[in-house]
Amino acid sequence: MEERRQFVRLDTRLDVTYTLLPTTQAQQALTKGIGGGGICFFSDRELTPGERLQVAMKLPGREQPVNCTAEVIWCEPYEVIGKTGRQRSIEVGVRFLEIAPTDQDAVMQHIILSLKP
Repeated sequence: MEERRQFVRLDTRLDVTYTLLPTTQAQQALTKGIGGGGICFFSDRELTPGERLQVAMKLPGREQPVNCTAEVIWCEPYEVIGKTGRQRSIEVGVRFLEIAPTDQDAVMQHIILSLKP
């Protein structure tokens, strides 16, 4: 399969709060990965491709969260099998639709600094 990503993806766990638009009920999540164009996170519920979300993501060393509007691109069941049992979740991939330039810069800086040896 051909790689179609435009940005490097960083495997990282960051706290995320997302709201399915136009609702106002916030959900907590944890990222699996982040790139310059979007994020992948673990959700308790299945989301539909095309749905729009308001996302607030906490980056280390930054007081204000990164805020953006994002679109669900894909959604798949995810299961982790460990020594003490199985944990089921939903993996959700979203792309940034609207993100302030300063927030986009913060995301890219976080990725670049995290990839440095």
